[in-house]
Amino acid sequence: MRLPTAILWIGLAMPGHAGELNAGTKRTADPASVAIGAIRWDNWNAGNPYNQVLDDQSIRERIPYYAERRRDGRLEFPGNTAEALNADVHYARAAGLDYFIFGYYLESSAWGRNVGRARQLNQALEAYLGLSHRAGIKYALNFNLSFPPRDAVLVSRAIINALRGPDYVRAVGNYPPVFFFVGSATKWLEGLGGKVSAAAALASIRREVKEATGQDLYLVAFIFNFRENQALVTDVGFDALSTYATAMGSEGRSIPYSQCSAIARRDWSIGSQGSGGFLPTITMGWDYRPALRDPGERIARKPNPDWCQPASDEEWKRQIQAGVRAAVSNPRNERFKSVVIYAWNEGSEGGWLLPTVGEGTRRIQVVSDGLGRHRHIAPFHLSWRIHVDPIACKIPPFWTPIESIGLGCNIQSGARTNSWPCPPRMRVADDKFKQSFSDANGEDPSIWRQITCASIN
Repeated sequence: MRLPTAILWIGLAMPGHAGELNAGTKRTADPASVAIGAIRWDNWNAGNPYNQVLDDQSIRERIPYYAERRRDGRLEFPGNTAEALNADVHYARAAGLDYFIFGYYLESSAWGRNVGRARQLNQALEAYLGLSHRAGIKYALNFNLSFPPRDAVLVSRAIINALRGPDYVRAVGNYPPVFFFVGSATKWLEGLGGKVSAAAALASIRREVKEATGQDLYLVAFIFNFRENQALVTDVGFDALSTYATAMGSEGRSIPYSQCSAIARRDWSIGSQGSGGFLPTITMGWDYRPALRDPGERIARKPNPDWCQPASDEEWKRQIQAGVRAAVSNPRNERFKSVVIYAWNEGSEGGWLLPTVGEGTRRIQVVSDGLGRHRHIAPFHLSWRIHVDPIACKIPPFWTPIESIGLGCNIQSGARTNSWPCPPRMRVADDKFKQSFSDANGEDPSIWRQITCASIN
């Protein structure tokens, strides 16, 4: 999610021990009782010029596992394909996640917006919905942009369509959580015509969804600057608050992760003092300097951001466990105990959890260990396109074990691409190749690799 410049500054005064919210409470922080969600920003797709912001050997730790080097030398990130979403849900299950928060873009031309661009950004969600098996990973919608009152009906329709499927996440009482990226409440409310009109729009969305599905919504606002914004969004009808990410300042400073995490915990303390529920956000990192390579980002962003230094595994685990304690100890979270992780795939902005070329499945393992969730995963396939020498390597148009093909089939993977890894505690049980004559990227023929991941035990 690209954050408005106006909210990219958060003061760096060190808080106290805000991470130990309500430390004297008798509630126990049982991770099993907390729904763990991860924010997605799905701007990663083949042919997108934005991909080039990560085409740099020095930042291999950010390059997603599905990176693909085309024959013309370009680095592509086909992260919105069925193959990638199949891998994502299995990695998410291994990490201990419960649901993805998909950024959803209304296919509306309001305010001059590009409908085709919205459809492109929604393709990853469509790929997820097209999976026959989602490994138990559910999802929620996050309306990433404000909208005029006339588009409230489009919001209702999107929610109604989502609730027709079985995998939309639910709060206590079967309430479906729906997220809205509000950011600055004043500007968001202005887009809806003011406070009264915004309250009417949310009420109409609730009413239309209730009439169509019989379900009452649980509305969550992603905001910044809690002291300024939390009362405004609560007054217009939101049930709970959270934040998309914990941004830093704009003085070009490197900030230790311990200080970044303390700033986040301060926000948890402030946000939890409101009258509604509160979902703590665990920031895996913040450093949008690579994004500034994109012309559009250079216009929208401050050029000298502060950034969080990389965290150690133990620092992440402590922050995850503190977030779970904060969610459980808040008495106003009885309807929906949940923690939000920033983020699944914000590689250019500094927050990611998915496997990468440089780190492998490190963060999947860290989150799993931090939550104490080590789930069994049934054997499954990972499939992706590879490059081989077509002269030395003759691959038939059906799945063939690599040992049956011959020694000439050396996979050509550059320093910025890699094989798709099995999740932690799983191994490659089978390895096959095949040739396909249908290629969405116009490369004919294409060679695909398929591995079977199975439990080590």
